[in-house]
Amino acid sequence: MNLHDVAKEFATEDEAAEHLIKVRWPHGIRCVACDSDRISRIRSLGKTGKVRRVLECLECGWQFTATSGTLFHDSHLPLRKWFMAIALICEAKKGLSAMQLSRHLGVQHKTAWYLNHRIREAMQETNPKPLGSEGQVVEIDEAFLGGKKRGKGLSAAREAKIKVLGMVERNGRIKLVAVPNTKTETLRPAIQAHVSPNAQVATDAAVAYTQIIPPEKHTVGVHKEELAGRGTVRATRTIDGAFSLLKRALVGSFHRLEQDHIEAYLNEFCWRYDRRLQQKEMFGELLANVTKGKPLTYKRLTREIF
Repeated sequence: MNLHDVAKEFATEDEAAEHLIKVRWPHGIRCVACDSDRISRIRSLGKTGKVRRVLECLECGWQFTATSGTLFHDSHLPLRKWFMAIALICEAKKGLSAMQLSRHLGVQHKTAWYLNHRIREAMQETNPKPLGSEGQVVEIDEAFLGGKKRGKGLSAAREAKIKVLGMVERNGRIKLVAVPNTKTETLRPAIQAHVSPNAQVATDAAVAYTQIIPPEKHTVGVHKEELAGRGTVRATRTIDGAFSLLKRALVGSFHRLEQDHIEAYLNEFCWRYDRRLQQKEMFGELLANVTKGKPLTYKRLTREIF
């Protein structure tokens, strides 16, 4: 569902609210406190004149809304703007910055940034299978993002770079993980956590991989020899392509990423990459994930402790 479809299908806030209720409770509304299905709908005007769509449980008397206890929780934005933001983020192959989202929706940058991160919170796989579980070829490589330190020398710039370990099935799923360094003792647990023992693994000639991956399941591509013989890299072509797209997102959309939130951005990239052939279904799936997610407070997002 693209932005035009959202504007057409959810022309009013009432239509958006009804759709959210159907997504969250496909078999009928149930109380979030006692799970009763005896629910009364209350429609009233708040102090500011905004319409309040309240649901009241006839068993325990608890009042709640369709957004209570979800990633929408305590948001003052209209649901139509939420739906538009979800559609825009689903369509943005290289990601969508908070500044760009604020211009599209006509909201403050801080609001767009918070909105963006709440949607990213829903862009995570639940109980994913290890890559290569069915014997597929999994390519593994690492990338280095950012790292500019003006006037502090090359050593400081190298230290400032964000190290990302990439693992991808050929024609399949991907997993990107931020790592503190590319030493064997760091890469081993990350690879073991996300790559199945059944997988056939292809890497470059980095020594660390030869110490982690059994030789009978390991294909090593020496880039210099590949380029000389075929004119192109073969062993890690898929993961190199994914890293290229990630770096284009950094250059063209976000411009800069901080270590504090790098996992959220990587999860967003992986979620969208895994569904690159399911463009029409992405909106519905992401909206369902937002309704299932737990509230993400601004204080928790910014790591405030006061």
